[in-house]
Amino acid sequence: MKNIVAIAIGAFFGAVCRFFISQLSLGSFPFTTLFINVVGSFVLCFVAEITVEHIKISTALRHMITTGFISSFTTFSTFVLEIVRFLMKGEFTAAVIYPLLSIVLGLLASIFGFELARAVSERQQKEEYEAA
Repeated sequence: MKNIVAIAIGAFFGAVCRFFISQLSLGSFPFTTLFINVVGSFVLCFVAEITVEHIKISTALRHMITTGFISSFTTFSTFVLEIVRFLMKGEFTAAVIYPLLSIVLGLLASIFGFELARAVSERQQKEEYEAA
């Protein structure tokens, strides 16, 4: 039950953050969804890596961040809807560029999240070793 409550709390905050970011009007290209999905990719991979391998947190807190917050913050359905809207308006270039950018930037952000988590952990371990 504790995990379910944690997920619900995370989902609430993820959805609210997503709503506020999506209210930014940046033209006809869905930059806000792109931003949300790239940031979500980074945060998910960073948290997944650092909390499993390096920094121990409770299972409930990990679920709150990953399953709750990130899952409601990012959304594949909005991503697909925006691609379909481009296609329906005949904007084929945007319909191709947008998913490519989303995938490439999402993958790069994910890799960066993993690498940053490892670097933070290694630095922490080095400081602990030097202090001992």
